[in-house]
Amino acid sequence: MRKGKAMLSVALAAAMTLGSAVPALADGDKTKVVFMSRDSGDTPIAKVYEDQIARFMEENPDIEVQNDSIYEEAAYNNKLKVALSTGETPSIFYYPAIAGLTEWAQNGVLLDLTDSLDADQEWKDSFLDGALETYDLSAYGADGIYALPNELNVDAIFYNKALFEKAGITETPQTMDDLYDAIDKLVAAGITPFGVGGKNTWVMGHIFNNILAKRIGREGIIKLGTGEKKWTDEDVVECLQITKDLKEKGAFAEGFEGMDYNTQMNQFLTGEVAMISHSSPIIPEMLNSESEILDDISFFPFPYFTDKEEFKDTHVVYTSGWMISGTMSDEEKEATLKLVKYMTTKDAIQERMDAAMRVAPYKDIDAPEDAPQIFKDMVEYTGTISDSVGEYFDYDTCSTLVDTSRNGILNMMLSDTAEDTAATIQADIDANRPQ
Repeated sequence: MRKGKAMLSVALAAAMTLGSAVPALADGDKTKVVFMSRDSGDTPIAKVYEDQIARFMEENPDIEVQNDSIYEEAAYNNKLKVALSTGETPSIFYYPAIAGLTEWAQNGVLLDLTDSLDADQEWKDSFLDGALETYDLSAYGADGIYALPNELNVDAIFYNKALFEKAGITETPQTMDDLYDAIDKLVAAGITPFGVGGKNTWVMGHIFNNILAKRIGREGIIKLGTGEKKWTDEDVVECLQITKDLKEKGAFAEGFEGMDYNTQMNQFLTGEVAMISHSSPIIPEMLNSESEILDDISFFPFPYFTDKEEFKDTHVVYTSGWMISGTMSDEEKEATLKLVKYMTTKDAIQERMDAAMRVAPYKDIDAPEDAPQIFKDMVEYTGTISDSVGEYFDYDTCSTLVDTSRNGILNMMLSDTAEDTAATIQADIDANRPQ
């Protein structure tokens, strides 16, 4: 689940003013690196980070790494906001945005990683094809790559094989027509096709985002974010209408608009519904549940439209990145890049994947031998992706777009037309997107 990216906008002006400040060095001759992620506490990935940082400091006694990671979202956002506003930008940090990084990039708060990557071709080539391009901000007037992809949340449709078999569905849908046919068969068999917790608006937002990706592609979504396309354009309105039509086809349970995410997951894990639209982090969540149907769960890529085959291989992948401070001294920059490279070696990445079943945006990384088959399949599938796109609002600098669009989509499912929904969203962008 991903939320809005407007949390830190208040800090921007102060960050730009104070961006030239640099954190003080550690005591003695040690160079200080501040690492700040959303993984802390007793989570498996947090423990691996702690171990890797400890080993790094043992091997590099001249560098002190301060781990300021915070798990809780609001607390993390607040601490990052304070750090930026005081000019004490963490050496390495996480922020859920792409286009929203532009102003920081333009004002030197973020480091352009292009030269560092070009200087170490082996390191650069270790990333999956297209992964680095996710953080190329050239389309927004900031030439360069301003973050390193760290984790991938790969969207897919997870389904119950037993319910598909009960409905007479012998093959997983490849095209949207196949999916429509599967929905009809499930409805005829008395099975609800999709579990959807509409009350949590991101759920329908993800379904719409996949439809958008399969009909206008990565370039179309980026143009939507930069303003070269509008929500009121015919093809975007069409995507909204296709989303709305899923309800008319009986794809969702009665009253899904008022259901929450927990209800959605309970319905799926108890075999009440046949499918959910979700991303790869749901795999460990499902495996940690006490569900009795885990052996029946698999996944397939979101289907494509036969009249838009050029976007057949455009897959929705939510990328989590590491941003590097652009306000550091040369000594701090060198130490920070040394840590980043250490934590992106094949062994380090493999260790994190083994511990937490997180999909990594790197080549030649394998799922653990003892991992469940569904995770092995997800890792293999991820390795085939060469054309990916994130959420549409990642590419837009309008800070209100997340809530306006997701609430608009939910209202559309309840009553509004696709045309009115598009007009409402576009009006909000026109009023709130920075010029």
